[in-house]
Amino acid sequence: MAGSAKLMTAPIHNAAFASGDAEDRRIETPQSTSGSREHQTPDPALAYGITEIGVYIPAQRLPTAARAPELGISADTLQNRIGFTALARKADGEDTSDLAFHAVQDLLRRHPIDPADIGCLVVITQNPDGSGIPQVSALLHGRLGWPPHIPAFDLSLGCSGYVYGLAVVSGFLSTLNAKAGILVTADPYSKIVDPDDRGTALLFGDGASATLIERGGAWRLGRFDFGTAGDHAHCLRTDARQRLHMDGRAVARFCLREVPKSIQRTLALNGLRMDDVDRVVLHQGSRCIVEDIGKAIGAEAKTLFVAQECGNTASSSVPIALREVIGGTNGAKVTLLSTFGIGMSWGATVMTHIQKGP
Repeated sequence: MAGSAKLMTAPIHNAAFASGDAEDRRIETPQSTSGSREHQTPDPALAYGITEIGVYIPAQRLPTAARAPELGISADTLQNRIGFTALARKADGEDTSDLAFHAVQDLLRRHPIDPADIGCLVVITQNPDGSGIPQVSALLHGRLGWPPHIPAFDLSLGCSGYVYGLAVVSGFLSTLNAKAGILVTADPYSKIVDPDDRGTALLFGDGASATLIERGGAWRLGRFDFGTAGDHAHCLRTDARQRLHMDGRAVARFCLREVPKSIQRTLALNGLRMDDVDRVVLHQGSRCIVEDIGKAIGAEAKTLFVAQECGNTASSSVPIALREVIGGTNGAKVTLLSTFGIGMSWGATVMTHIQKGP
């Protein structure tokens, strides 16, 4: 009936984010009776999306094959389960803000942007400069010489952080009606890894990324799925000496149990099936985690493992892998992103390439 409205259930999406089981996390939303808008596509010119990604991976490498025998790790385990041939290592004089700065510089070389158009600068890290005061984003803002109208803040998240950051930045920009924001990931785990710990010494590498998110960006962000299992927080933690401890088997079981379910919810929220997805970019925790999740969701051939030569770079692992999709000629239109880790926490979304007119 024209002009009338009724209440119907619709999944929370974009700035209001979906989380947990979709059937349990719904809100009552007024909608027109003229037709369902549950999976209506927003105007690409108004939606926020990714335009470009800059990355910085330090040149120094720690070869894993040389250390594996010292840690009692077999060649088969190193190759087929861990999967990293080398781990990127920051120089002794580099700190987290230095990695972040180099990533932003790479982004600006690829896609210059007027600082007047930037609505926020967000840094994801759990390993900041010094004691964490001031925040890395403030140090980065000052070093870039950007104007004071740009709010800069950090988010304390680990390997799940990139998808959370995409949601936070796009929501923040929408609130301000701003044109663009920059999301930085920089979390050098070499600061906290015990080199003699068999469970973590050959997993983590250092790296950083900087993602430009803009209104009308070429890779439009879809709806999100998030979750936290705080009762598993002890599985990945630091001790009193600020050294990382990981219950590897518990983490693997958690990922294989929760991540496929999150991916299925994300597909449903975006009105997609796995057949509609061209690429799956998962957090690059290890070769076996990436490959096992790829098999579990029926997308082994579409699931990228590209971190062999740098290691698990925490919140930077997905954007580093994603740059191949953003800048490549692989023909991908729909890419699914899934991040997971410390907390234990997870996040997932899809991004769709929008063809712009001439």
